[in-house]
Amino acid sequence: MMNAPAAVAADTSTPQVRTPRAGIALIALGAFAVEIAVSGRYGYVRDELYFLALGHHLSFGYVDQPPLLPLLARGISWLTGNTLVGLRVLPALMMSAMVLATAAMSRMLGASRAGQLFAALAAALCSEYLGVMHELITTAPDYLLEAVMILLVMRLLASQDPRWWIAIGGCVGVGSEVKWNIAFLAAGLVAGLLAALPRDSMRTLLRSRYLLIGAVIAAGLAAPDLIWQAVHGWPVIGMDRELQTAAGSNRASYWLVQVLFTGPVLTLIWLRGLIWSLRGQAAARRFRPVAIGCALVIMAQFVLGGKGYYPGAAYTFLLAAGTVPLRRGPSGRGARVALTALLAVSVLAFGLIGVISGLPVLPARTLRTTQLQKVNDAIGDQIGWPALAATIAAGYRAVPSGQRRYTAILTGNYGEAAAVDRYGPGLGLPQAYCGSNSFWYLGPPPAADTAAIAVNVGPALLHLEFASVRRVATFYNGLGVSDGEQGAPIYLVTGLKSSWARAWPAFRGYEGA
Repeated sequence: MMNAPAAVAADTSTPQVRTPRAGIALIALGAFAVEIAVSGRYGYVRDELYFLALGHHLSFGYVDQPPLLPLLARGISWLTGNTLVGLRVLPALMMSAMVLATAAMSRMLGASRAGQLFAALAAALCSEYLGVMHELITTAPDYLLEAVMILLVMRLLASQDPRWWIAIGGCVGVGSEVKWNIAFLAAGLVAGLLAALPRDSMRTLLRSRYLLIGAVIAAGLAAPDLIWQAVHGWPVIGMDRELQTAAGSNRASYWLVQVLFTGPVLTLIWLRGLIWSLRGQAAARRFRPVAIGCALVIMAQFVLGGKGYYPGAAYTFLLAAGTVPLRRGPSGRGARVALTALLAVSVLAFGLIGVISGLPVLPARTLRTTQLQKVNDAIGDQIGWPALAATIAAGYRAVPSGQRRYTAILTGNYGEAAAVDRYGPGLGLPQAYCGSNSFWYLGPPPAADTAAIAVNVGPALLHLEFASVRRVATFYNGLGVSDGEQGAPIYLVTGLKSSWARAWPAFRGYEGA
């Protein structure tokens, strides 16, 4: 379908370099192996537990994300026997696909065989990718789909075949059902096309009916979540307000985070890739709209106060572009090989740091004595969920049997509620209720429940709604790891003053991710 005569002619201007398929495949396989090797250490992060819980309440949309990931979590959990390692096979495969996509970009940009291998290695050892692609959270498929979209736009530009818009539209539509973040990259790439496309290409690509078809496909795939938001009064606005409370601190650390998350050596590579893409000739000029789009996305997230990892997928292109100048480095093949080898060793060295900071490699008991959580807060977020559920169960069993049947489990955040959902059935716990994010829409406890075991809920709110509030336990994970649950108070509250129907709105809240 895509091999129109014009497309073939358009591609002949770029020198064809053989692809080191075996080497790239080995790097991709190695990335998968590293992720899987440590996937069973520590435990779930709260978002994984959350998506598993929402997978039992499938919907066309949710407060804080589109519907695809809870559906995937439910399916994978069923296929793999509800195991942590099984759940993380998918993000590990996505990591391998990111490596392959980055290498493919470098080949299209004209990188040498060594450059293509270096691009694959850079993606495999990027600290940001190592950490994000370790967990089944929205960022993992979002990064992959954004990288695929970049690659498809490059195909569009290289071939001048507007039929690629159909695939691009499908990619944007599927991505929008994972995370809304893909819209920023789509907008940035459109701006790049408008800014840097030659006039003849603009007529061919931007005035094509295939662009309209792609846009319709994207809109159609995104429609279920948008309709859900509209029907429920756009709760995403409340979520956005919560995220904006951290905008100032995000901006203050944003550029430092870009260096830390990619690593000092890879920062030099992607910066060089950006400069080459904007100032280079031939192949660089052809793909300049993509470079502009990626740069705009990185800058836009800074201006908007987004979290430092939001623009992460844009670095796949910039890292790939940074490998192209390697073939035009020092004179002499030997000198270029030596430079490439030196860079590869440097990437490997800093990649080891990325493995330690992004993955659960160190013994969990050492986390309290390190600064890893300041770089990657998901490390500590994987500690203690089974122990928390056991502590809640102990408090629940201490309630007299006659009262227990009218006692609900109430939690302060979605991670705690999801932990009860995951581990509670084996401990004899009933369903947990929570006012956080999409859990609030699942409704309040049964009307007959006039008491609750309340976990990490503000005492002022509890005193407002209940006649008696008594602290019965405090949760400690046993490892001294500081996270959102360490030191969490657990209360027994009795004597609901009104009804759950009237009290439930007061428990509603939003948590940012």
